[in-house]
Amino acid sequence: MTELEKIVNAKDCMDKLANGINPVSDETLPKDTVLNNVDLSRNFFIASDVLRQVVENNGTVGYTRRRSLLPPFVLPPEKYDQIEVTSSPTMIRQFTGRINSLIDERAMQKLKVTALTTWLVNDGLLCEEVIDEKKRKKPTKKGEKLGITSEAREGQYGEYLAILYDEPAQRHIIDNLDQIITISNGNQHSPTQPNIPQ
Repeated sequence: MTELEKIVNAKDCMDKLANGINPVSDETLPKDTVLNNVDLSRNFFIASDVLRQVVENNGTVGYTRRRSLLPPFVLPPEKYDQIEVTSSPTMIRQFTGRINSLIDERAMQKLKVTALTTWLVNDGLLCEEVIDEKKRKKPTKKGEKLGITSEAREGQYGEYLAILYDEPAQRHIIDNLDQIITISNGNQHSPTQPNIPQ
C-alpha cells in the first residue's frame, strides 16, 4: 500500500467516524458511544478535510494545479463493474468517493456529489423541501422503494438528516452513470425527462 493510499484510507476512516459509522464494520455506531460525541465529530470532520486536501494534492500540502483547469471527469465503461457496491447502506459522498477512486485525480476533475443528487432529484428518487430557510433533500416514496432511507444524526453543525443508499440504490446509480457524468461535466439537466417525485 502506497503512502497516498494510506492517507485515503485514513480519510475514509475519519469520514465514517464523523458520520457516526463504525469504520471497521460499516455499521451505525450506538448513539451512547463516546465516538458519537458532537465535539469529537467536529474534530473528525476537520481531520477529514485536511486529509482531503492532502489527497487532492497527491500526498502534499498546497495546491499543485487548479482542479478547475483539469479535463472533465471521464470513467471508461469497462470500469463501471469495478465500482464497489456494499450490502450496508452508504452515504452519497462515500459512494461518489468510490467512483473517484477509479480515476487519476491529477489528470481530470472529480465526479461531483451534486451531480448525483441533481440526477436523483430529476429521477424522482429525492425531493427538496425548505427547512429553516435551507433546502434539504429527502427520499421520495419512489426512492424509499428503491432502497434510499434517511435517519437523524449529529454532525459538525448539529443534527442533520443523513440520506443512505442500500445496494439496489447504488446499482441504480451505476446503471445511470452516463447521465450523471453529463450533469457533473456542466450540463445541469438530465438528458431524459425528469420524473415527478411521488
